[in-house]
Amino acid sequence: MTQGKKLAVAICILLMGAAPVLADMTVTMSRGPGNGPGGEFYATYSGFSPAPISLGGLIGAFETFCIEKNEYINFHSTYYIAINDEADAGGKGGGTPDPLDSRTAYLYEQFITGQLTGYNYTNTTLRKGSADALQDIFWYLENEQDWNATWTSGTLQYAFYQDAVANHTPGDIGNVHVMNMYKNSDLTGRAQDQLVYFGEPVPAPGAAVLAMVGMAFVGRIRRRTV
Repeated sequence: MTQGKKLAVAICILLMGAAPVLADMTVTMSRGPGNGPGGEFYATYSGFSPAPISLGGLIGAFETFCIEKNEYINFHSTYYIAINDEADAGGKGGGTPDPLDSRTAYLYEQFITGQLTGYNYTNTTLRKGSADALQDIFWYLENEQDWNATWTSGTLQYAFYQDAVANHTPGDIGNVHVMNMYKNSDLTGRAQDQLVYFGEPVPAPGAAVLAMVGMAFVGRIRRRTV
């Protein structure tokens, strides 16, 4: 077998191995603070590397919110995960796929690092109201619902939105990503799209494969030039 054919075979093997890596990640969902159908949710995870960032106090789990209003999950059910920068489908108002808004990313990073101004992290009752308001703004920013006339100055919805507009970096989602959630291990049976934050950059599986292919190609060139 020629070197070129060997490299082609190696690339195929790497590409075939990329999908199972995604299927190894799972979350089991449960109810967190909140009065409405949205977050906070608790996601108990397995197979994530690096580990997602949480507010603290949860073992092997983190707090999250959904970004698609008309997609649903069942509590205590386990879902298979792909990490992405976009919702798999657009929900009620987005495209297919639907890229994550940088204002959503900013607010979630502030929330999950305990720095979101106005969010009540300590009082059980007030935290539910904070969660409802933040979920409202996530859905608004992701084109899942219209602006509500009751979100006037002095409401948490108004405050969170103004914070995002003033302080986000347009087009930059940082280390916030989207969990595409599926019912089946082959990443079929779309369920929901929720938020996750890592303390360091997480390359897409395809990028990792391309990096390995590049290393193999460079190694081949070096062997031919010595």
